Amino acid sequence: MSQKTPTIAIRLLGFSAKEEDTFFTVLAVAREKGYRYTCLKQGSLQDPDIYIVNAEDLKALAALSDIHPGDAQPVLLIGKTDITLPYRVMTRPIRWRQIFDILDDMIDRRQLLLTTLSAFSEISVPERRRSKRLDLDLTDPSVYQKMRQVPVAKGGILIVDKDNRFREYVAMIMDRYSISVTLACDERSALVLDRNNRHALTMINTSTPDIDPYRLCGELKKQNANCKTSVIFLVDQGFNYKVAQAEKVHCDGFLTKPLSRKLVLQTIQKFLQLGS
Repeated sequence: MSQKTPTIAIRLLGFSAKEEDTFFTVLAVAREKGYRYTCLKQGSLQDPDIYIVNAEDLKALAALSDIHPGDAQPVLLIGKTDITLPYRVMTRPIRWRQIFDILDDMIDRRQLLLTTLSAFSEISVPERRRSKRLDLDLTDPSVYQKMRQVPVAKGGILIVDKDNRFREYVAMIMDRYSISVTLACDERSALVLDRNNRHALTMINTSTPDIDPYRLCGELKKQNANCKTSVIFLVDQGFNYKVAQAEKVHCDGFLTKPLSRKLVLQTIQKFLQLGS
């Protein structure tokens, strides 16, 4: 019986749009041997298996410092940096024929680590204490001040969908946390329900008929100007997530269907700051 080749999710940090397009095209090439790779689109909330980072982009290095991944989420730096970091480096120009060999080796090591951790019943998450943190923060201080001033909404979760099955699924997952999960079938009812309940998280199924997810997201954000609320899209593989439009309405990202229980729970834990 042939074994299915695992697909490795890659998060790109700090590259130009042209370079990102090249990464997407090159790494998506079907291979007879080795792993298959896919680059996560900007805005995707899926956790990556590996990071590829432009070492010459200061903001990318600062973002990497905030993420502080460990061996379970290896990092490949592209280019030179004056900062000593404990990650593998590939100098420029990028040698596309060799990058697969480097990535395969990094993932082999990752898989061995995860297998070892699993054998000893350890949690396979980044070991943050072993990663040297880059003491660098380029965030405008006013952003932190605004975050401190705005309270988090307490109204649970709102699902915007014609079908009640996903709401029931999320409600089952949230039962242990005693968090309410409400369904809205259209934009008007979503806004009315949210106005009355002030939901902490809204998940919009972009396949819902007569729904403009960007417009609805913008209205929800305006409606909750005095409290922190998160809005994410649930999209099909072919959905064109328009980054500029999403940023304009302050969308918090998207998840690609079909959704696993693990991914749904991880995402909700992230936005609602729940314990494990």
